[in-house]
Amino acid sequence: MSTRTWLPSSEHHVLSLSTILGGVPVTLQCSALRYPVSHRGITLLFTHGVTGHKEEYHPVITRLLKLYDTAKYDIREIWSIDFQNHGETAVLNRPVLEEYKERGVREGHAVTTFDYAIYLNAFLSSPALRGHSVVGMAHSGSCTVWYSPVHALTKFTGSSSHTHPHALILLEPTLMFPSLSPTDPRSIHGAANVRGALAKRDRWSSRADARRWLIGNGKGLWAKWDKNALDLFVEYAFEDVSSPEGSYTTPTLHKDEESPLYTCSAHTIEPLQLATVCSALNVDGKQGVHVLWAEIEGFISKTAKADILDAAEHRITTQHTIKGAGHLVPQETPDALAYALNEVRGVIGVVTKASL
Repeated sequence: MSTRTWLPSSEHHVLSLSTILGGVPVTLQCSALRYPVSHRGITLLFTHGVTGHKEEYHPVITRLLKLYDTAKYDIREIWSIDFQNHGETAVLNRPVLEEYKERGVREGHAVTTFDYAIYLNAFLSSPALRGHSVVGMAHSGSCTVWYSPVHALTKFTGSSSHTHPHALILLEPTLMFPSLSPTDPRSIHGAANVRGALAKRDRWSSRADARRWLIGNGKGLWAKWDKNALDLFVEYAFEDVSSPEGSYTTPTLHKDEESPLYTCSAHTIEPLQLATVCSALNVDGKQGVHVLWAEIEGFISKTAKADILDAAEHRITTQHTIKGAGHLVPQETPDALAYALNEVRGVIGVVTKASL
């Protein structure tokens, strides 16, 4: 991996987390960015979607901090983390992941959203967040991780040694339910992504070559991205590899690890689970579940929105639509996302400040 210059106003941390893969206890590394802001208030924790990385939120966080109004709410600090096989963290964990993958081939396992949820629990339980009022901000596939049955909210209720979410903000959640129709866009797009991940190109001569390919390929997908977001993606979601076959640049999330993450089963939860979490976060002054939708419908259709709201028994605290945004909001419209988050943080912060 190339030598990195860490992002301005952020601290780079690597935490060792005791977690589980496929039922087996392991120690994995977690690369994280911490943005210290003050000594009081909420702590924001950003989690990325499939193929994402912690640095993708830097343009969003930078803009959010410029908008930050201490009269509306207090921010103690902001964290953004990689999942265990994404970004720099994937490179740090490669020996463990490769051994696990070899064992998984025999047993039919892959690193799943369930594994991500246990890993998130471990991060929430780390000394770095002890005593913090955490607000989770999840995008796309990582929304499922916060709702898993092993999520800290349900697994560790009543335990003072674990940090519980103060609130959740779900950006374009890809939540699915057992009754999902095969004609639902989430089913169709998910199946296409499963096939597409395995078929796509994954080697380039250099990062510059990869960037040129991204802009010119994929039916304009990456060409729609904010320039800074694309630069960060090429820098932090790819690695340079030297092997007997030669040197090349490749994504840190290997495509055989990526493909299973698009299956419907990876993001299916029981409706009651969603409603229960919404209710639990509205107890004792906690600030509930907020949803941000993209204006341009793609993966999340009107039907999908209605499905999610029905499953939540309409206990969502607030909803916002980000104008001009498609599903990949952090990559396409980071400034618009920051403005939307600033409004949600203001709602959450009103009670937070009053209780301090």
